[in-house]
Amino acid sequence: MTDKPETLKELVARYAEAYAKREAGILAFLDDEGELKEGESYAAYDEHSYDAWSDSHGDLGVLLEELKPFLT
Repeated sequence: MTDKPETLKELVARYAEAYAKREAGILAFLDDEGELKEGESYAAYDEHSYDAWSDSHGDLGVLLEELKPFLT
C-alpha cells in the first residue's frame, strides 16, 4: 500500500507551521516593543535568529523542489 501524495494545501501548511515555530522562537527573546527582554543576551538572540534563518533558507530550497509536481 502506498501513501497518498501530499496535497498542495498540506504541503504549504507544513512549511507555514515550521516557519511560525521559528518566528515564535525568535519573538520569545523580545518584549512587546520589540526590544530584547531583560535577562536575555544579544549573543543568544543572534545565534537563535541565525539558526532559524538558516533552517528557513534550507526549507525554501526543499519547498521549491516539492512544489514542482504541482506545476505540471
